[in-house]
Amino acid sequence: MRSESIRASRPVERREEAGPRESQCVGRPVLRLGDRDPVDRHGAEERQQVSRPRSRHVGVDDQHRPLVHDRKRRGDRFALSLSRIVHDVGSVLGRERPGAARVRFGHEDRRPHDSGSRENPAEHRVRDVGALCLRELEAPLCGGSAEGDDDARHGGDTTQVSTPRDPQNAEIAAKLDAFATLLELADANSYSVRAYRRAADVLRDSAVPVAELVRTGRIREVRGVGPGIEARLRELVETGDLHELKELEERVSPDLVGVGRMLGLSAKRSMDIAQTLGVRTLDELREAASQGRLREVPGIGPKSEQKLRAALAQDLSRPPAHALLLNRALALTNEIAESLGAQPAGDARRFRDRCEQLAVVAPPQEPADAIRRFEELPQIVALVEREDRRAVGVTVEGVPVELLVPEPGKAGAGLIRATGAAPYVEALEPLPDGGDELEVFGALGIPWCPPELREEPFRGEPPPLVDLPDIRGDLHCHTTWSDGRGTVEEMAQAAIERGYEYLAICDHTVAVSVVPGLDADAVRRQGEEIAAANERLAPFRILRGIECDIRADATLDLPDDVLAELDWVMASVHAGQRGSRDELTKRTVEAMYHPSVSAISHPTGRLIDRRPPNALDLDTAFAVALETGTALETNGLPDRLDLKDEHVRQAIEAGIPIVVSTDAHSTRGLGNIVLALGTARRGWATAADVVNARPLEAILASRKPGLLDR
Repeated sequence: MRSESIRASRPVERREEAGPRESQCVGRPVLRLGDRDPVDRHGAEERQQVSRPRSRHVGVDDQHRPLVHDRKRRGDRFALSLSRIVHDVGSVLGRERPGAARVRFGHEDRRPHDSGSRENPAEHRVRDVGALCLRELEAPLCGGSAEGDDDARHGGDTTQVSTPRDPQNAEIAAKLDAFATLLELADANSYSVRAYRRAADVLRDSAVPVAELVRTGRIREVRGVGPGIEARLRELVETGDLHELKELEERVSPDLVGVGRMLGLSAKRSMDIAQTLGVRTLDELREAASQGRLREVPGIGPKSEQKLRAALAQDLSRPPAHALLLNRALALTNEIAESLGAQPAGDARRFRDRCEQLAVVAPPQEPADAIRRFEELPQIVALVEREDRRAVGVTVEGVPVELLVPEPGKAGAGLIRATGAAPYVEALEPLPDGGDELEVFGALGIPWCPPELREEPFRGEPPPLVDLPDIRGDLHCHTTWSDGRGTVEEMAQAAIERGYEYLAICDHTVAVSVVPGLDADAVRRQGEEIAAANERLAPFRILRGIECDIRADATLDLPDDVLAELDWVMASVHAGQRGSRDELTKRTVEAMYHPSVSAISHPTGRLIDRRPPNALDLDTAFAVALETGTALETNGLPDRLDLKDEHVRQAIEAGIPIVVSTDAHSTRGLGNIVLALGTARRGWATAADVVNARPLEAILASRKPGLLDR
């Protein structure tokens, strides 16, 4: 019996870039303070020193790194701290899947609204909403990469537990993240920045204490750790800090950079302002602006000054100019909530694909203390608003995060308001008091509503939304045969660890051209490797699949006889996303009519905030999908999530089965299932609507999932 539940983010152009190895980029020993400029030590040209009277430690708001969290075991469940639970306090059902951490999609069993019980919600059993597994979420770079490296797996012998004085893995990873962010702000070598971020990702999720690996000389066994990073890890373990990090904090002015980005300034412009005007904080910047000093900064003329003064006069808690992808918003709010013993809220708790409103709700306590601790978090570089029970902080990336500290007895109403979209909350007002959400919903006389459905007014009984324990396998992943970073067997082993029954290997075909693809001969040779792996891994089943490109003439990129040999065929449009409505619709529809095509992958081709949906006629596509029994995918790459939530709902209402899959290009990418599943839940999907909630026998019974039950 499988377990788990969701927690939870970037798409098709792949993240890997050719470049020097980490050891070449950052493999220098740690130098003494003052030996050389910290930026110059990492391959960037020397910068002028920014003198400042005081420094501020900085955390990282890297939208592009995976979301990783720890886990604690409690019996046959995972026990999570409040900060690790996206939606509410609650235990997680099911047996452990090694390497997976969790976040709640929904609340524990929704107490009947007529119940007078005041049970602890953590004691409720999950019924229609459970906890969702969230391992490492892969996030593409701004340029379009889909995932990070598969650096999560560490073999090795049992290692002695660290002493209490040793820094914890999360603390070490946070230091490396902060170091990478400051290097980036200082225009250091991009390979160095990426190397430190990847090392932070790996070490954060390590099952072995990093400090012990350093002390025993085994840290170089961890993928991505070269001599340079090893030296800095040794310094961290032995001293608890990095002197280069302190140098960069003094030089880069991360607090003003964060505020500046929120105001629409580049990091360089913010640093120029800090150096020229000697300012560091928002108040100091406002004072300098009021004194007419902004034009003293090189490059700031009358228009730039007017624009900056207008930005300073605006409400700084407004949504940021650029929303965060879901995976990064979840990571950021969870990290902050964990540090405060708070609960994540805002857009991320609803699993919105673009998160603009980020919030955490602290338990009723002394609000001044909560705000003080919030201000001291490494993720928060400055406070831009402060009230008695509310504060707004900003990250170094310029992302505002709201902290709410409700009055005693009003935590439930506070969490509902901080979670739901405005139309949903307004329709429930006035909200009664309540210590948790269940009390508030009970007092309103309505059922508890999963956060994903809190967009528009709704007071009815929600459907039993699909949950991670319902997912039996992943039907879209890649391997080293094309552009993946895991072998067939590595991907399968990772799927087994997640408790899956099957995994479809769907590598690209040659028409994609920008990445390696498989021709007919390669598909058959891969089939031999899959057959051998299946013998070793039985009863787990690796499905022979393909992500077959749909050519411009609407034909498929493999011969019919080869496609007929496969267990599962995803058909996709990659090139020509700017084609006309008729062209794209014809390509997609013709693929659906092919007897071997089981599903259409990422049908609209969107890349969130980078490429709009293509011109595909969805009404026609839905009609043909229903006619042919072809399924449609909601793709879990953080900047795809395609089909999007509203299209998932339309497809389900039309009777079309949905494939909830990851498009993983590494073992870590399988964790993107939480994003795909969250999107499906926002589309009101139940387990009956999801193809990969079916057992293996059902997957193999028909090439057309929609025809199986007819």
